[in-house]
Amino acid sequence: MKLLSKFLATLALVSLPAFAEPPKESTINWQSQDEIATLIEFKLDDVNGEITYGPNFAFSDQILANNFSEIYLVRAIDHEGEDQYVLYITAQYNDKQWRSFKNAKIKDGAQQAKLVSLSKNENVCAATSCRYEERMAMPLSFITFFDSANMGMNLTIDGNSSYNIVLPSSYFKAILDASPEEALYDKLPGKSQGI
Repeated sequence: MKLLSKFLATLALVSLPAFAEPPKESTINWQSQDEIATLIEFKLDDVNGEITYGPNFAFSDQILANNFSEIYLVRAIDHEGEDQYVLYITAQYNDKQWRSFKNAKIKDGAQQAKLVSLSKNENVCAATSCRYEERMAMPLSFITFFDSANMGMNLTIDGNSSYNIVLPSSYFKAILDASPEEALYDKLPGKSQGI
């Protein structure tokens, strides 16, 4: 009986991923601004103002998903109405060494961009390789964001290794056109309450 229980528990753990629903980002049409818009999230923050989170582009294809766990754009509008755009990238990969991404170039290397390293974590190590995670942020100017809304973004990040990420213009247009529902603003404190 004990052996049967262990077998069933193991079978449940092994078969669980087979029944898990794929992320919504892996099933949408990334050329459709409307489909992207359905996965955009909003948050109101007392300090930073209105924050718009784009969907995770890392799930757009299997090659990206094998090397990255997160690629998403954030738009923040502060209390003075100033826009800020940041592309967050989390590289997650099996390798023999860190890829140590340090540089970012847009438009096939024509435009240098700032890539900020946020954290590096080494996870599970086997005999031949380790699982590495590098979290990065790339601040975007409004001009770069607006250009990307018209033409998409062809981004190359490199260090000990190089990787090309092509984000469609529809992704940037969906963020640009996104606005939260009025109900989100109802949760803000009144003028007499202060922030």
